[in-house]
Amino acid sequence: MARIIPKLSDRGPAMSWSIGKEVVGADRIHRGWFIDQGLDDDLDEAAADLGWIIGRLAHLDGQTRPHWLVPMPCPLHVLILGVPYMNIFALARNDIAYSGLGCRWRSGDSSRLGAMVIHPELLRAGFVEPFPIMASSTSTDDLLIALLAHNQVLNACEAAAANAGSPRAFDFWEVALPFGAGEKTPKGKDDKTSMISPIICAHPPAAQQDVDYLRGLLAPPLVRRIVVDRWPKITAWAAEVARIDDRMD
Repeated sequence: MARIIPKLSDRGPAMSWSIGKEVVGADRIHRGWFIDQGLDDDLDEAAADLGWIIGRLAHLDGQTRPHWLVPMPCPLHVLILGVPYMNIFALARNDIAYSGLGCRWRSGDSSRLGAMVIHPELLRAGFVEPFPIMASSTSTDDLLIALLAHNQVLNACEAAAANAGSPRAFDFWEVALPFGAGEKTPKGKDDKTSMISPIICAHPPAAQQDVDYLRGLLAPPLVRRIVVDRWPKITAWAAEVARIDDRMD
């Protein structure tokens, strides 16, 4: 029998947001999503094939770890039915796991908001497993705003289809949401204010969202099959987020 090779962690891959972390040993700052390197062999292989850069980032525990620095803007198929409420308070107070969104906010803790996603480039490179994105603290509001902005784009898609005589509904994940890093802005309270790059929805203005643009963001049929097959696991993950803090930073 083959000897077991120890892994770095029992966690699977997940995307976290850098508000402007210094890449240790490099003359650059990363603003955007990043994924732990070394947690999933298939993801590592796909990311390497895509030519993604590995950079070491410092964490709250004082350790530096290697991460895939996801190219920005970053299109993601966000695997949720939609956004049940328009503010974090309501999302945290209610059972929203049925939507696929995971939200937690306990007294004295930072808020957390996340969803399972598929990156279209990783999918084309052969990595088909959904994995979570997670935002915390003030970034939860930014993520929520980005999700709501994407929802407006889907509404516009449905209106355009109806006007063309072919009415149809668009699933939230059916059109990729292009995440971007916004212009640096002050966040925080009192003397703890700092300049950060917020999560934003990087769809262009409505006038530039023509058919060719939207067609380029459409999910391939494989995504629908993955969503249907994994949906019980996706909602179970969302329910678990509401119960525990998985301590990603």
